[in-house]
Amino acid sequence: MDEVTVKVPTKITLFGEHAVIYGVPAIASTIPVYMNIKGKTLSEEVVSITFSNKLSTPLSNITIHRDREEIQLQSDTVIVKKLLNYILTSIDLCEQELGTTRNRGYSLIIDSPLPTGIGLGTSAATSVGTIVVCLALNGYIENLENHRQDIAKMAWNVEKTVQGAASPMDTYTITLGGLRYIEPNVPKAELIDTDNWMPIIVGYTNRKNTTVELVRKVRKLKEKDENVFNELLNIIKTIVENARKAFLNHDIETLGVLMNINHGILQSLGIVDMTHDTLLHVLRNAGAIGAKTSGAGSGGAFLALARSTSELDELASVAESLGARVISKGLCKDGVSLV
Repeated sequence: MDEVTVKVPTKITLFGEHAVIYGVPAIASTIPVYMNIKGKTLSEEVVSITFSNKLSTPLSNITIHRDREEIQLQSDTVIVKKLLNYILTSIDLCEQELGTTRNRGYSLIIDSPLPTGIGLGTSAATSVGTIVVCLALNGYIENLENHRQDIAKMAWNVEKTVQGAASPMDTYTITLGGLRYIEPNVPKAELIDTDNWMPIIVGYTNRKNTTVELVRKVRKLKEKDENVFNELLNIIKTIVENARKAFLNHDIETLGVLMNINHGILQSLGIVDMTHDTLLHVLRNAGAIGAKTSGAGSGGAFLALARSTSELDELASVAESLGARVISKGLCKDGVSLV
């Protein structure tokens, strides 16, 4: 296979963000907003990457020789350097897993409808998609369904290599697809709902801090008073377990209450900004039974739960009138796929 196209969903965290880093279960789902990665092999030992403008990268394309020891870029290309680390590490770990030598190159065209760093899994989607491209171009994949667990684990290893530490939530959810109960210490991503019934809007606002900065901020709180922090983790675990039951029972009222409580805990951790707080308060007043920050915080992704699908358009209009961008009015079952 000389050329492939991979379709990768993004994701939203519904319950348990931040706590999942410390081994607490979480619940996340893919959403019907997709990144597409086209890949082909090259005879030269280079990686040539073209980015879509929606990724908000200051460079549209770049070519790197594969024997590089370090990525040398201008100081204003932090976003590009971050994405390159995920892409190049994905290719390296994929080839190590396959036992292939670095005797070829790759051309990748990455088309994303979302910018990076907003809490919707674009980094994980990039890793998952690049790995599938690499596996397919090296003739390893005949039936993607037989390799999903391996791909998820490989992509998680990419995240850990690049970030130093990472939960398996994003990579496993995006690879496997659907609404997932994540047990990070196993790791395991149990499918907990297949009906795709949830009336929800997913959106984002501008992000003010990076995930690394926000994780570090929460870690400092843990170090300041570990007993109180551990109690918060126990509460979040209870929220996640109760949410799992509520999903299975289609108990939308309980889910709304749990979302609001989870958001309150994120506020206590100091990672909810005023823009989100105001936005979510207005959405609740407009009829949302639950609304919360999603992901690392400080802006970025959010979600709001309605009682029925007939209320979604109104909630979306309210959110957009306050400057947010709404990208989905529901969850999805899709995981990564070859097109």
